[in-house]
Amino acid sequence: MASRNISGETFRVTTKVYSGKSVDASSQHLILFQEGVIYDFPQLDTRFVTIFDSGKKLVTIMDRETQVQASVTEDDLVKVTAQARAAASTEDQKTQLGINASVEPSKLVQGYRIAFGSLEYHMTSQKASSPAVAGEFAKFVDLAARLNLVRRLGPPPFGRMTLNQHLADRGEIPLETILMLKRDSGTQEYRSTLEIESVTNLNETDLKRVQEAAGMRAIYKQVDLKSFPTP
Repeated sequence: MASRNISGETFRVTTKVYSGKSVDASSQHLILFQEGVIYDFPQLDTRFVTIFDSGKKLVTIMDRETQVQASVTEDDLVKVTAQARAAASTEDQKTQLGINASVEPSKLVQGYRIAFGSLEYHMTSQKASSPAVAGEFAKFVDLAARLNLVRRLGPPPFGRMTLNQHLADRGEIPLETILMLKRDSGTQEYRSTLEIESVTNLNETDLKRVQEAAGMRAIYKQVDLKSFPTP
């Protein structure tokens, strides 16, 4: 897992996901990093907001529609991931889940590749402005992957976590990622882009977003993660 050191740097990341050859993003997120707290704000479907609080070692996800929130500690996310690894007892299971997958050069792009089961990732990278920025972003990806595992959302996270750590060790962050998902009906392809901007302070609009998230965390009803709504 990426370093838990709290970065004093402030920066903002915009990610966009495209399905197939579409020129319109199917998903877009604004991710704000401020003094060790990370705020994930979806921009197209704004229903769910997630806060990763390094100081409290707590991840909180909130639902605007039902006005409920659920929290899980970073330690519990690590524990659940370890249990999932241990539950894969055969080599075939480990292969399908990407537990033993390794990073190699990509022949599709000038970057990295990792493949397992029916999934294949190809990624180009960019150098982070500092090791702290690379570490904080890597931590966000790691915790988000673990949270999706707990919530049973998306593909198995292990291969992506390995690729994420590979970049973090080199002080890099993603630039563009291609996910190829092989199905009986053919191969589905998704492309994601990442833009990063280091700033001295968050702008007024971003600060309003952070304040709104803090207000949601203060008043939304706390529920168990198992009871939290799914997309």
